[in-house]
Amino acid sequence: MRELQERRLKHASHLARRFFGFLRARPLRPPEQQWVHDRLGSAELRALFFAQRHEDQRHAFEVAMRAGDGQERIEAALLHDVGKADVSLGAVGRSFATLWALTGLKGPDSWSAYVEHGERGAARLQEAGAGQLTVAFARHHPGPPPPGVGSEDWHALERADDV
Repeated sequence: MRELQERRLKHASHLARRFFGFLRARPLRPPEQQWVHDRLGSAELRALFFAQRHEDQRHAFEVAMRAGDGQERIEAALLHDVGKADVSLGAVGRSFATLWALTGLKGPDSWSAYVEHGERGAARLQEAGAGQLTVAFARHHPGPPPPGVGSEDWHALERADDV
């Protein structure tokens, strides 16, 4: 029971940090955009990244900066939330969608699309030729690593995403 309470508190803390991070996010500067461009190996992956709102690009860039070395980690960090690109919710809408999902009740379609962004993004990433870690992290985070995914990379990405 205590472990469940700790996970809920950690999740609530994560959501609060993301809410305020979203509000203060600034668009990537040209050198940061170039850094992203240089690290994403295909035009399809770059298009997915740059189709995101600037707030999500900023978050992904910051996660990539903390994720550690390795092309796979950087790609996964930069692309883990691409499924949010087709959802036009701001910080408050995203918060309501997340909280509503915890109730288990059906909300507006835009809220469902936001909550399901992991699966949507993973499907796009797989189609665009992203690596296994990238597709898996988009689909399954937060949570334990799925079979076939190294736990060291997975946990490094989760720590980097926990802003």
